Amino acid sequence: MPDPNIIRINHTIFSWTSCAFQINGEPWKGIVEVNWEQKRERKVVYAANQDGTPLGKTSGKYSVTGFTLKMLRDSAEALKLELSALGLGSYGDAEFVFSGQMIEPVVGSVPITFIGETCTIDGEKEGHAEGVDELVTEFEIGCLAFTSNGLRLWSVTREIGL
Repeated sequence: MPDPNIIRINHTIFSWTSCAFQINGEPWKGIVEVNWEQKRERKVVYAANQDGTPLGKTSGKYSVTGFTLKMLRDSAEALKLELSALGLGSYGDAEFVFSGQMIEPVVGSVPITFIGETCTIDGEKEGHAEGVDELVTEFEIGCLAFTSNGLRLWSVTREIGL
């Protein structure tokens, strides 16, 4: 894929207004911040190499080490209510799919789509302060896997048993 910065139509770069989010396939507008981190922990393996160089690396363990979702308070309450129905009274028991897309309505612009699979709400943080800021709720999300445009950090060949 060629670098999109070589030809940029109307100088449009992805920004917050390029983002659209869905939870379980439904659009959500009250999201004000999304952050996630994933990693593949691999160990460098040494053995009887006289030059001291490693033989290789293990295949590693994949994890989503951090995922937070910050929402307007009323949107967060609506999400908790919806997930409580799925979780039989507990919004922490309900599993959901979180997806987002960054797209600009420009000819030739390639969207970036990410999907968080098997997500659960594992923590909640709220704050109230005097001022003009909107009230928000921050959720700590447990997630088993993230893909971005179908691309994965973990080993696809090991997933299918090759």
